[in-house]
Amino acid sequence: MTSVATAAASVKSLIADYPEDLPVLVIDDDPDVRLAISRCLQRYKIKVVEAGTLSEARRRFRLEEEFSFVFLDRCLDDGDGVDFAREILEDSPDLAVAIITANGTGANAEKAIEAGAFAYLPKPCTASDIRRVLFRRYPRLSDSFRDGELAGPIIDGSIQYEDESRVTLIAHSPQMIKLRLEILEIAKMTRCVLVSGGSGTGKELVARKIHEKSERAACKFAAINCGSVNVQLIESTLFGHVRGAFTGAVTDRKGLFEEAQGGTVLLDEITETSEEFQVKLLRVLQEQRLSRVGTNHEIAVNVRVIAASNRNVSEQVRAGKFREDLYFRLKGSEIFVPPLKDRREDIEPLAFYFANLTVKETKRPVQFSRAAMTALHSYEWPGNVRELQSAVDSAVQRCNGIVLVTDLPKELDPGYSKADEMAVVGSANFRSLEEASNEHMLRVLRAFQGNKTKA
Repeated sequence: MTSVATAAASVKSLIADYPEDLPVLVIDDDPDVRLAISRCLQRYKIKVVEAGTLSEARRRFRLEEEFSFVFLDRCLDDGDGVDFAREILEDSPDLAVAIITANGTGANAEKAIEAGAFAYLPKPCTASDIRRVLFRRYPRLSDSFRDGELAGPIIDGSIQYEDESRVTLIAHSPQMIKLRLEILEIAKMTRCVLVSGGSGTGKELVARKIHEKSERAACKFAAINCGSVNVQLIESTLFGHVRGAFTGAVTDRKGLFEEAQGGTVLLDEITETSEEFQVKLLRVLQEQRLSRVGTNHEIAVNVRVIAASNRNVSEQVRAGKFREDLYFRLKGSEIFVPPLKDRREDIEPLAFYFANLTVKETKRPVQFSRAAMTALHSYEWPGNVRELQSAVDSAVQRCNGIVLVTDLPKELDPGYSKADEMAVVGSANFRSLEEASNEHMLRVLRAFQGNKTKA
């Protein structure tokens, strides 16, 4: 069997259709809880069987009744739900059991999961909580999935992106295709480069690509985030120091400029440096020579400096927060990396790329539902590519074969607001029908950005 066919079979085994002939079993001594869970599942035409005690549940299992899923209260009058979960999973290891409880602790939750529980739900919980757990086991039940509504290929970790040993820069949008061509042109030059763009847009990736495509590629690429290094230490980190230069300097030490001799140094968040350091950096760039901290002895260095900032550097210059002479020295070549929201053609291929990286680790193939991909496309991505990678990685590890909207971070679902949902299980706080109706109308209006006709 080919790797693709194997992946397809693996995905299919994870996303089997819900067994319509098998009911969900709800075991809870509170009839209101059993009724609430039953109503949560009504819209999916799922049959629910109820049991108010462990004795009743045991009787059903002894009669060899089969179930698709079990919601099980932890504290019942005639026993502990976690112990019962362990008991039934010994005979039916593939059965998904979700523990629900109003008296849980972190230790209880760990005990339940270690016992084989599929999920652990503290009360009060909402209809979405109940459904989300069921969707993890049966993704095709979800509103965000319809048969055939899958986006893109089966991702099994085998997709090849350029040369895996090199820097991968995904470029499908016109802006990023143009940027890649700029990189090729700038890589041939010898001047400094200034890379600007918002946090998470991929400025360091651009710098690495410039280095990779340049004649310096065989030498070292060194990067430092200037904003994360103590003002007193940044000069020592970059230029090195001699023994006794300051407290703690017990030996001579090379700085990044010397270590990257012949290569490239990236100074990320360059606008966070002090004016005193900017003066010294300008001198090094002009003369290609430096002095380690604690000595006047000069050392010749041959490195290409790429500076990056998430700020508008020209505005920083006008505000007197960055030296104009250093700015002009750095911007021998200048590249702007656009925010992800302005290059939405890159979202889907980036999502597949990041999913492929995660699947290489998890060894569990996945596909994206079309609704999930639509949610990725619709989001504004204030954290840019870095935020997208985090969202995709989490969703791929969380999902059960198909990435659903419910696997994505909550902020990607414009219709979701935890505050808008009334707890349906384990809550003594009830609202009037009018209050619930008004809140529902407001939620729908927000989902359609106030468009009353669509709402």
